[in-house]
Amino acid sequence: MGDINYELGIDIGGTFTDLTLKEIDGSGIWNVKTPTVPKDPASGISNGLQLLKEKGIDLTKISYFVHGMTIGLNTLLQRNGARIGLFVTEGFRDILSIQRLRLPVPYDLHSRLPESLIERQHVYPIKERMQGDGEVFTSLDMNDVDQAIDQAVEEGLEGLVVSFLHSYRNPAHELQVVERIKERAPHLYVEASSSIWTEMREYERTVIAAMNVYIQPNVKRYFETLVERLEQEGIQAKPFITQSNGGLMEIHAAADQPVKTLFSGPAAGVMGAVQAADASGIDNVITFDVGGTSADISLIEGGEILYTQTNELGGLPTILPSVAIYSIGAGGGSLAWIDKGGILKVGPLSAGSDPGPACYGRGEEPALTDAFLLSGYLNSASFAGGNVGLNQDRSAAAFQKIADHLESNVLEAADQSIQVAVANMFTELSNVLEQHGIDPNDFSLMAFGGAGPVLANMVAEEIQAKQVIIPANPGNLCAQGSLAADFVYDAITSRQVLLKEMDKAEWSTIFTAMEQEATDWLNRQQVDAFLQSTQLHHTIDARYKGQAFELEVPFQLDWLEADPSLKLAEIFHAQHERLYGHSDPNASIELMNFKVRIVGETAANSHAATVMNENSLEPGERSVRINGQTYSAAIVDRTSLQPGMEIQGPAIIEQQDTTTVVLPSWKAKTDEAGNLLLVRKEMN
Repeated sequence: MGDINYELGIDIGGTFTDLTLKEIDGSGIWNVKTPTVPKDPASGISNGLQLLKEKGIDLTKISYFVHGMTIGLNTLLQRNGARIGLFVTEGFRDILSIQRLRLPVPYDLHSRLPESLIERQHVYPIKERMQGDGEVFTSLDMNDVDQAIDQAVEEGLEGLVVSFLHSYRNPAHELQVVERIKERAPHLYVEASSSIWTEMREYERTVIAAMNVYIQPNVKRYFETLVERLEQEGIQAKPFITQSNGGLMEIHAAADQPVKTLFSGPAAGVMGAVQAADASGIDNVITFDVGGTSADISLIEGGEILYTQTNELGGLPTILPSVAIYSIGAGGGSLAWIDKGGILKVGPLSAGSDPGPACYGRGEEPALTDAFLLSGYLNSASFAGGNVGLNQDRSAAAFQKIADHLESNVLEAADQSIQVAVANMFTELSNVLEQHGIDPNDFSLMAFGGAGPVLANMVAEEIQAKQVIIPANPGNLCAQGSLAADFVYDAITSRQVLLKEMDKAEWSTIFTAMEQEATDWLNRQQVDAFLQSTQLHHTIDARYKGQAFELEVPFQLDWLEADPSLKLAEIFHAQHERLYGHSDPNASIELMNFKVRIVGETAANSHAATVMNENSLEPGERSVRINGQTYSAAIVDRTSLQPGMEIQGPAIIEQQDTTTVVLPSWKAKTDEAGNLLLVRKEMN
């Protein structure tokens, strides 16, 4: 690669935009953090690049560029996407209205189904019908198609989704309609459901395709602006985008299927957490990513990330494979407020980056960051690397209204707000752990994001976690994690068939076709220069006949040398027993989906163990308030900590991108991998 020797990872959060620049040989790392600009997210990147140039970095020497973002996610949450229409099989016009007939909160009389992304008047029934086996039952009526296209154009729609019944078995009709739309209305965004995800369950498949077209204009415009800004800075590296499944895809593929990037930023953080935990030899981790807007939780068990296809966004299902992420509406920018009953609440509303917490100098509402400052946790001179000044007087003024309601003082109001936020996190985190049958005593809580290390010790104390891990650069771990990601593609084939009815040839035929599909995708990314190796992973979604949902079971191709049914049944029964406490070896097993995942492993990126801190911090003591008590806490510069050195709580450990609060009954030390470990004082 000649003298081009940098790789750059970027993550745009709700409050800050984080950049991590690394020398490819791992010898140097730079982290910068700038406020996110919601109306022009690329400006946050430009500002970060300017900071790197001020550090003497030649941006033209960047050869590898990876980007995590929440543009599509925010478009869906804010419902400011494109006006789109839907072509459906005649007789199924109300598929998006009926949904699954399950209320979000079954016992809440005020609970309502989530609003569809597409108005009913823009759903166009088309005369056609495929059977469940993929055979044509009713031929496609192109007159219906042409009339619907003309009507959509007349109504000023920006995009169209085509989702026909049983297209997962035979997409021919969908693809014909897509081609006709491109001929008659080439200005429209258009997508077939079978081109996104060919899984049975027409409602979920339709929703994911609708999401794709709905967010596509916003994402594409952002990508165009991003590329333009990068070219202005002389950066020639092709941008790669992180996906919800923790993998990477090149920017044009992401522009075509932006729905695969919905959980892009949080997923990259989990990838970074895996790398940091592995460096310390830790296999079981609860990730705790707290930014300015939300707290994202994920699980790593036995060194393996937990994936799911049951995520929801705004009440709508997202069936694409993604890192299992559970979000809580509580972050550094979450606002404290008093409800109608006079009860103190924190979140889910956030101050974001504009106006931001009151201490930023623009907002007037009290946020958690204001509470952190008033409680003595934050150093106003070094916050966010010294790029954001903090005004404690403004924080006090903002919290005065809370204090008046509580008939207390400002310091107590701030402390109580932190306790409420921790209680909210404890409740949600406990639900996640119970759902997966996890004992927190067997897991370490890894905190990252700008606010994660501030709250982690308090949350760990509540859930009784084994220990707390703070990576070397937690405030930038999502950006850093994107650099650790591989190129990943998931292929799926839906077949509803009993295990005992599968013949040996059919197993091979199905998997071979998906392997070719996955390999073709990886070739189109044109990333051979970055790849170290390629792996193929095979799984099957199976269930007992009559069940409504499936278990994902690993499948080994060498099972085909004998009878694969026997091995698959053995593993399925065991997995069902482990998850639900019972199994039935005599029951029929039904296969639903066959899957192949290709992983193009990138050249190994070393774990960044160096803590960046360009502004030296003065050691000393500071008065802090923790859980209603006032303490004199030691102030420690993390860069001064050597492996094995212990810091007794209460303590405040400061670094460029975050602050770690150590409770009085805990202690902290740095391990050989550069991670900061917090354990109870009675533990060795």
